Amino acid sequence: MVYGGFSGGPGFGFGGADFGGPGFGGPGFGGSGFGPDFGGPGFGGPGFGGPRFGRGFGGRRFFLKRAAFGTLALLLDGPADAAQIVQRTSEATDGAFTPPQEVAELAIGLLAGRGLVTVDNGVATLTELGKNMLAWRGVSSETAHAFFARAAQFGDVIKIRWGLFELAGLARRIAWSGTDEQKAKLADARAKVLAAVTEATKTLHRTLAES
Repeated sequence: MVYGGFSGGPGFGFGGADFGGPGFGGPGFGGSGFGPDFGGPGFGGPGFGGPRFGRGFGGRRFFLKRAAFGTLALLLDGPADAAQIVQRTSEATDGAFTPPQEVAELAIGLLAGRGLVTVDNGVATLTELGKNMLAWRGVSSETAHAFFARAAQFGDVIKIRWGLFELAGLARRIAWSGTDEQKAKLADARAKVLAAVTEATKTLHRTLAES
């Protein structure tokens, strides 16, 4: 199903069986004309998609592709740097969705690498290729904002996903290059997080069983 050029259901299209259908931007970022690197099944892909976040957190590549498509759409409102993209996303979703600035920066870099935007002193501007891609997908500023507005009703889910995404990134960084002291703190944090997630999961299962 398509909502104003954005494939997937109103659940912000993060991918996976229990959150909004195939994903933000459809089954591929730009279709076959933009090469296989911009394909992929959804915002979460095999890492963030699917029941219970799929098969782990390995879908960062697909995740960033979907973030890049959202960034591209928001640039229809004019040039912006990463901080402004974060602000526009927050405003478009009525505060339900405020991505980390790091993700916006990576998204802009991905778009620049594909020639969809130019970047000057950190400020991204749509190229003709970028504009044509959005037009081909039927995405306008109005349809993009309408799509983002639909995400507001999934604010809690979005915040949980972003929180886990950021947490996983920090954990991965420490696991790869952290000091022994940092890794010890990571182990402690892991135990606390897993305990909290397990308890929250049980609570939500009980809630569903009662309804």
